Amino acid sequence: MNNLIKAEWFRLKHSGSSVLSSNLFLITFTSLAMTLFQFIGSEGLDISAMTFVTHAGMGISMSVMMPAAMITGTFDSRIANYEIMKGTPPLQTILSKMLLVLILNTVFYFIPSIILVQIFDSGILTAKMILLMYVCLVKAIVFATSICILFKSGAGTVIFVFAFSFQTMPLVILQYFTGIDMSAAASWFTTTQIMIIGNQQLLDLEDLTLPLDGSGIEIKIILSFMIAAAVMIPLAYKSLKDKWEIQLTSHA
Repeated sequence: MNNLIKAEWFRLKHSGSSVLSSNLFLITFTSLAMTLFQFIGSEGLDISAMTFVTHAGMGISMSVMMPAAMITGTFDSRIANYEIMKGTPPLQTILSKMLLVLILNTVFYFIPSIILVQIFDSGILTAKMILLMYVCLVKAIVFATSICILFKSGAGTVIFVFAFSFQTMPLVILQYFTGIDMSAAASWFTTTQIMIIGNQQLLDLEDLTLPLDGSGIEIKIILSFMIAAAVMIPLAYKSLKDKWEIQLTSHA
């Protein structure tokens, strides 16, 4: 797997004919840009723990999008097909791509975000809150990378961002038409979990369409990550092993 990660890293560093067209440059630039963009509030730039928790769902989805698209772009260029033909186990291909996306997101998005909060609003985010936020980030990476592998295209990140942004919408609609309280179900979804993490110390969000149910949130975050990995990774594995052709783009 180390060789696969090194190969992906080499491809990112040496892609394009100039620095401005380099995949690695684009990943770095967009991740750092999203780090700052998520701190923009109604009154301009506001680097605080509250702003971070409020906008972290958007920050995570957009910062995951670029590296996941670039790294799984090997399917668009057919490079991934040669990896499979060479006998690389599908699970190694999947995990190496996920791990590299995680490394890039950690270095260029998550760590800078936490550093900024600690500098300008220190002592607010606890170690437990940071760890739970990181699990949410890893879960998003598992989803994004798996979706790209399923569709054999980096363009699958568009589906990921849409699904991530509107993941609780079906629950809102169901609650509206049936009157059933869906707040307990919503707490299993990543965007709601991020808000609940903030609600523990920073926010007061009881008037939401789906009020927050923070009971046992630590267990729910860990279990939902395990469920996501147990569903998405085997699907991605099956799609590679059985050569599923679920494509978003045409290959010349």
